[in-house]
Amino acid sequence: MAQSTVLAAGTTETTSSDITVAAGSTVVVGLFSASKIPEDIFFSLMMDTPSADIKIGDLSDEKPVLMISGPGTYRVKRPALTGGISVGVFLET
Repeated sequence: MAQSTVLAAGTTETTSSDITVAAGSTVVVGLFSASKIPEDIFFSLMMDTPSADIKIGDLSDEKPVLMISGPGTYRVKRPALTGGISVGVFLET
């Protein structure tokens, strides 16, 4: 498996790069931080659709990783974070 960063650690509200999962494939997407991931924050896992993205799950301090089965194109939305702790998103393929 290979690991990459799809959203660099930070504190601003933003969206990851696209996560494209081929048919029959499974990937892991998760949060990372140099410090403890703050409590009560939720990064939204979104699936690309012909119109607006739809939310299909959350990443948080209690559930920092999710498995995604393809096919599909996904993104992770980071909310604005307070407290000075930067959090990013990684992909394991």
